[in-house]
Amino acid sequence: MRPVRLEAMDVESPHNDDAGTLWLFARHDQDTMMKFSKIALTLALAASASHVSAAIIASDDFSYATGALNGANGGTGWGGGWSATGAASVSDPAVDLDGNRAASFTSNAGNAAHRALSSTFTGDSVFVSFFIQVATGSNIGNNDFLGLWLQNGAANEGSNRPTLGLKGNEVTNDASRNDLFVRTTGSNGSFLSSSNVILGQTYQIVGHLYRNAAGNYTNFDAWLNPTAGDLGTPDASFVGNSGINQITRVGIRTANLDQGDNILIDRVVLATTFREAIGQPIPEPGALGLLGLGLAGMAFMRRRRA
Repeated sequence: MRPVRLEAMDVESPHNDDAGTLWLFARHDQDTMMKFSKIALTLALAASASHVSAAIIASDDFSYATGALNGANGGTGWGGGWSATGAASVSDPAVDLDGNRAASFTSNAGNAAHRALSSTFTGDSVFVSFFIQVATGSNIGNNDFLGLWLQNGAANEGSNRPTLGLKGNEVTNDASRNDLFVRTTGSNGSFLSSSNVILGQTYQIVGHLYRNAAGNYTNFDAWLNPTAGDLGTPDASFVGNSGINQITRVGIRTANLDQGDNILIDRVVLATTFREAIGQPIPEPGALGLLGLGLAGMAFMRRRRA
């Protein structure tokens, strides 16, 4: 709408024409404020969406048809579909994890499933998370194993690479011991406190792989079912040279599973922020400012029209 000019208006005149002109100017002012508020809201939402997409490196919630995982090609941030053996499939769990589908692992394979990223990650810090459940009817025995590994190059079964996941009973026959672990290299690991896994119950594991100087990643912290305020207090930490300085591939290794065992995982995420990894993203400050400005403007106009 073109602005209404006031030069020809005698503001002391009581004539109706002048009153109408003033009403038009006020109406124009209201319309301009409303348009500005809507633009601010649009920009805020766009900035928030851009921030989320930048923070997520790759993710997959396994929303596929039930059956073989091999060749499944969904999610975001990947360079192709899953390469998987018969040890891995897509199932509809009796007890859902994050959704009504999950990747199911029922036998043993070093490269049970693996997938390349769409682009090489070279940053100093990366968060990885996934949901895990040992299905009812399984048995968690000494060193029953499912590990999610990170690699630079071809699939290598996660050998001497950063790994996060299940390692039954702290490698003992004591069923009361912790079951979830993290490591950057080797065959041992640090176990997450209070991680004695209960059958049929879903857990979220979050790891933070990073380096404090140029070279390979050296530190891997981990959390069990974290909230946004837990970043500074991991449930386990492991320090050691990971052998990689960038990440091109994610994979799953299983070992020591017995017939009838079924380990499920869901919603695998690689992200650059802790909050994105745990599924609690926040917009950037600029987006929050625009959002507040837009909402305030629209509220002001409602009051004026009332």
